Amino acid sequence: MIRPEKKTIEGILKGSDYKFSVPPYQRSFDWGKTELQELMDDLKETKGEDTKDLFLGNFIFDISEKNNYKIVDGQQRLTTISIILIALREHAKKINESEFAGELQGLIAISSAWSGEQGNKISVSENIRDIFEYISNREWDGIFPEKIGNKSVKRQVNKVKPIFNYVLNELSSYNKADLTSFTKALLFSYVIVIEVENTEDVFSIFERTNARGLDLNIGDLLKNYIFSYEVEAFEEKWNEIIANAESSLQRMLKYFWIARRGHIQQSQLYKSLKSYGKELGIEQFVNDLYSFSRYYKAAQSQDQDIVKDWLEEVEMTDLSKNEDYYKKINRTFQALKLFRVTQAYPLIYSIFKSYKEDGAKNSKKLFKTLETIENYHFVNNVISGRIGNEVEKFYSNNSMKFFNGNENFATLTDAFNNGLRKKKAHKEEFVSNFIENVTYENIPLINYVFDRINNFDTKGGQRVDIFSPEKDLKKRNLNIEHILSQNLKKQYGKEEDLELFDKIGNLLIISRHSNSGLPEDPAEKIKVFESDPKHSANLRYLHDFFKEYKNDFENWDFEVIKKRSKNIAENGYDQVWNF
Repeated sequence: MIRPEKKTIEGILKGSDYKFSVPPYQRSFDWGKTELQELMDDLKETKGEDTKDLFLGNFIFDISEKNNYKIVDGQQRLTTISIILIALREHAKKINESEFAGELQGLIAISSAWSGEQGNKISVSENIRDIFEYISNREWDGIFPEKIGNKSVKRQVNKVKPIFNYVLNELSSYNKADLTSFTKALLFSYVIVIEVENTEDVFSIFERTNARGLDLNIGDLLKNYIFSYEVEAFEEKWNEIIANAESSLQRMLKYFWIARRGHIQQSQLYKSLKSYGKELGIEQFVNDLYSFSRYYKAAQSQDQDIVKDWLEEVEMTDLSKNEDYYKKINRTFQALKLFRVTQAYPLIYSIFKSYKEDGAKNSKKLFKTLETIENYHFVNNVISGRIGNEVEKFYSNNSMKFFNGNENFATLTDAFNNGLRKKKAHKEEFVSNFIENVTYENIPLINYVFDRINNFDTKGGQRVDIFSPEKDLKKRNLNIEHILSQNLKKQYGKEEDLELFDKIGNLLIISRHSNSGLPEDPAEKIKVFESDPKHSANLRYLHDFFKEYKNDFENWDFEVIKKRSKNIAENGYDQVWNF
């Protein structure tokens, strides 16, 4: 029989004679900045509250192997918690609390003199394993290396370093008392642990559990409050609100509040929503919540028809009846979903409300503002690796301004765009990270980048969609082609040389039909393209590419790849994603 058991994080990590591992079938570690920020906000809020422990959802462990607990559900959280512990250890060392650092190390790694057992408590996902093991060492000097031995770990560092740096920055002002209080908040946080011993149980239980289990708490409280009015129509509306939230009800409720009233602590959300319901009147409250849920579904959907339907529902027909307009709006939502950015949702909702109520219907200002939001998150978060909380208060304050409409739409958008522009990452930071991170490993990101480059300045010409995530297709009309063929990799031994094959400077988006019959030699490939316009598939950027690099095709090598990667990055910062 499977018996769920309540355990604290301390109880899971402290003094156990077993280790945790991430099984091969699990996805790579990829917790986003939004999830990290939410966890840190919750921990800081719980810090110092002795009577209040934070619930972190369900952990499912496959215990079929002795002393090796495979993490079926919870690896993203458990890995992130371990990185937080490493940051806590490093801060303890910095403020000369060596004993404290030693106790934290006991939660990160096992070091037994009598048994000789050594190693980390958790064997993390392979995509960050080397760097995680490196920084887990108590003697780590705080510097992230580019190589460990002869192996390049730059991509691993790019995954872990932003998380570590964000946590360390949040702890920067902590003295021993603060550090103790925060550590208690983390270690006394609890989860529901489910231990299973066979594959059938593993996956059946996994399918029935959610990531953190927090939605149910606030959702049930709000549901009970709404249903206490005994209005028959509310049940149907509530069910639709739940469906529109798509398993992220708590986040949607929080964004509903932020759009109207700004930032709020999680612990205050239910009480505030309840008070707001009384203030508005319960019927208006439910209708407003339903309307926001329809927007939330449209923003999450990546489907232009759902976006169009929402615009019609809220009577913004000047946008819903213009195919170019509602497609533009959907492309912003598609980009934000690719970026794993949701914190802009309440702001964008309020922007639409202000646009509708202003009466001027200044679509140019609307789309400029949506473009600014998208470009900011691409430049600062996706490429430069900055944590999203640098705009949290700025977004919350502007959400209220747009929602309340105390100034006209043009004035509000100008002030917002100017304010966000001041937060833009520096060009050097963007360029170096762009070259490093935009690679063949992330095909959706490559498609997005080429889409924006190709359609940056259409001059009235036809748009060609390269990034189209709403289409569930096994085959697409456009493929990614390596100019210097991947088949030549076997001729090179150095890992840094092999990585250059997959840099954006060596990639093209071309017609799938052309892709299948191209020769390996770069110069010969270009001759094929130039021989017949059909191979260009109406992709404007290819014409610029042929013109700019015509003298490099005969000797296409790593230096040319580096040059083109840098050129794309610099043009991207100065032109395509400029704001």
